[in-house]
Amino acid sequence: MEFKEYQHVQKLGISEVDGILKGKCYISYKIDGTNSCVFLKDDGSLGFGSRHKEVTKDSDQTGFVHGILSDIKTYNNLLKFLCLHPNYIVYGEWLTGVYIKRYKPEAKKKFYIFDIFDFKTKKYISFDDYSSELDNFELLYIPCLAIINNPTVEDLKALLKDTGNYLITSGLGEGIIIKNYDFVNNEGNTVWAKMLTEDYSMQKMEYRHNNALLAEKYPIEYQISKMLTEEHIFKEYSKLIADKGSWEIKYMAELLNQVFIEFFKDNWEIILKKFRNPIIDFKALRSICNDKVKLVLNFNK
Repeated sequence: MEFKEYQHVQKLGISEVDGILKGKCYISYKIDGTNSCVFLKDDGSLGFGSRHKEVTKDSDQTGFVHGILSDIKTYNNLLKFLCLHPNYIVYGEWLTGVYIKRYKPEAKKKFYIFDIFDFKTKKYISFDDYSSELDNFELLYIPCLAIINNPTVEDLKALLKDTGNYLITSGLGEGIIIKNYDFVNNEGNTVWAKMLTEDYSMQKMEYRHNNALLAEKYPIEYQISKMLTEEHIFKEYSKLIADKGSWEIKYMAELLNQVFIEFFKDNWEIILKKFRNPIIDFKALRSICNDKVKLVLNFNK
């Protein structure tokens, strides 16, 4: 079998996943690690991949390949499973905690399966079909948090509070993944959606600022930026698309400006009252808000 790059998971609210909530949806935990995969090579050994390419022990920079090769039980169980299903490619997360540092030590450096693709049918295997079999092979997989028919956005937001119940020592996890195995988008593609916790978005933003804690460097600006919600960002993003007809990267500056202006217009009285006439570094605030917009809309992966 050959390597196949894993699909991109879209933020819920992006046009590519419009309609995904219509039908039976499987909601699972999203964990903060390295996207990895395992497949059966023509010579009968295991092949390995990162998100974008096939990797070997020498070319892998994450420790994933070395970790599987040194874990004889997991290696053999993966090999047995794939020998039984040679048309499958197994996708999972090699848990390291890139942005979230609150994972249980014993949970790290393990491979958690979250999807299996069948090259023969050109479809993903459903959670119901692969979970019990993976149990039989003693392979780890990310559990299903809930199965909901026609969930609402509010239903999904309510589940975010439970993300700290899986592998985390305290606080919340990264977010949730929404899968509808019957869903195909307007471009004819099967694609999943995700919803991230506010906790994760802010930690990721701090990490990308050279690990300088924004809460310490810009305490007022950091707190104000937390008032900028995903709903507000998607609202302005949708308004711009409706005005332009479609999204193009050349509209980025206009979008960032529109989001910031409308956000501040809607919240300036609350800000003045909450922080008692604060002195605000608007350059820093705008930079933090711009980063948040790009993260929410997945424009700076």
